[in-house]
Amino acid sequence: MNSHNSRHPPANPEPLNVRVERIIKRFGFDGVHVSSDQPWHVTLTGTVDEVNDRALVVAIARTTPGVTVVRSDIAFSKQN
Repeated sequence: MNSHNSRHPPANPEPLNVRVERIIKRFGFDGVHVSSDQPWHVTLTGTVDEVNDRALVVAIARTTPGVTVVRSDIAFSKQN
């Protein structure tokens, strides 16, 4: 008998910070890095061009399954 429960998908083996960073980079934010020192918590660092970009990156991280807390230490690469 197979020990796998077919009703549930296998757990995602990809670390949370790697998954969040991969998704953020799909949106073109190559200057943002993601770290995680606690389960379900991510910290965003790096740079973006504008305030709206930072808001979008934070929103992407917050809506990633498995994330419950987002800390943003993102700076702006352009001065207005």
